[in-house]
Amino acid sequence: MYRPTVAEIDLTAIRDNLRAIRACTPLKTQVIGVVKADAYGHGAVRVAAVLEQEHVQLLAVATPDEAIELRESGIAAEILVLGNSPADFVPYAVTNNVALTTANHATTVVYGAAAGTHTVRLHYKVDTGMGRAGILADNATEQILCSAAVPRVGIVGLYSHFACAESDPEFTALQAGRFAAVVRELRAGGLQPAMVHLANSAGMLTCPGVMLDGVRPGILLYGCPPVSAPTCPVRPVLSLRTELETVKELPSGHGIGYGRTFITDRPTRMALIPIGYADGYLRGLSNKAHVILRGCFAPVVGRVSMDVCALDVTDIPAAMPGDPVTLIGEQGGLSVTAHELADLIGTISYEVFTGISKRVPRVYIDRRP
Repeated sequence: MYRPTVAEIDLTAIRDNLRAIRACTPLKTQVIGVVKADAYGHGAVRVAAVLEQEHVQLLAVATPDEAIELRESGIAAEILVLGNSPADFVPYAVTNNVALTTANHATTVVYGAAAGTHTVRLHYKVDTGMGRAGILADNATEQILCSAAVPRVGIVGLYSHFACAESDPEFTALQAGRFAAVVRELRAGGLQPAMVHLANSAGMLTCPGVMLDGVRPGILLYGCPPVSAPTCPVRPVLSLRTELETVKELPSGHGIGYGRTFITDRPTRMALIPIGYADGYLRGLSNKAHVILRGCFAPVVGRVSMDVCALDVTDIPAAMPGDPVTLIGEQGGLSVTAHELADLIGTISYEVFTGISKRVPRVYIDRRP
């Protein structure tokens, strides 16, 4: 690598987080490894391999292409595609242990017809209040039972998704109740799906009673719980690091960066670091964020550019080119979290992680003995 900007991925933290999650779930409850969106920017293939080593039996992705990437990289665990799949993906799915999501009877019929001589494994999604994909809970039972009779179709799972488990306990309880009613009605009608799952990361932490056959920890697995998690101690997996590239003296009254949004008010030592919004260090962090350098916080000054951004290192006089810089993570007893960066620009840590572009190499660290 000719550029020092990297995302360090601590695979030991993935293992430890998985163990913490398992420790706070019932013994009968499987942890579904959510590795969609390139494992939230952490690298789906490497993370999935670790989860397989730790005996996770089901991985969840968003798209057929993500499932194919895992299979072609040697991942053998069962995969569930949470998003929509076209009919022409069904032959691949049925011969490669990939389960699909269906949200209505018409789609189920299409999948069954495309399965050929095989049986396509389906998880039926129920809309209990999210208002996106899924059959509305009030109309679900009859249609799902009808779908279960479609030739070459096996309804092996049933799931829904919380809309605001991190912020609205009353609506979350309403969703859980709607889902439980559908499950009861289906079982009374003779359908016994092997995997009933509802809780995402926030749901696991705020509604522990809904950890059913499976849970779907996403951001929690990557060490950034969406709510306080004293019962499930996890730690961040990703650190974003680079090095000082240039240190330069600027006089008072000098602008830095596009638009001159920062004007020096004193003689200033400005340092450039080789990371910008094309790497996923977002432009909204301009004049707001800080990084860790030589045991101190150094503010980001001026607009974040496509490929570089500037720091004010006047108060760190020993700073020199080549010094390590941490933008997310820990260094010298200080830390910057993805949550903190997200708060600065009014977003969430998920977007911070998934926005780190392919231009930033992932460097994997595994301290497993």
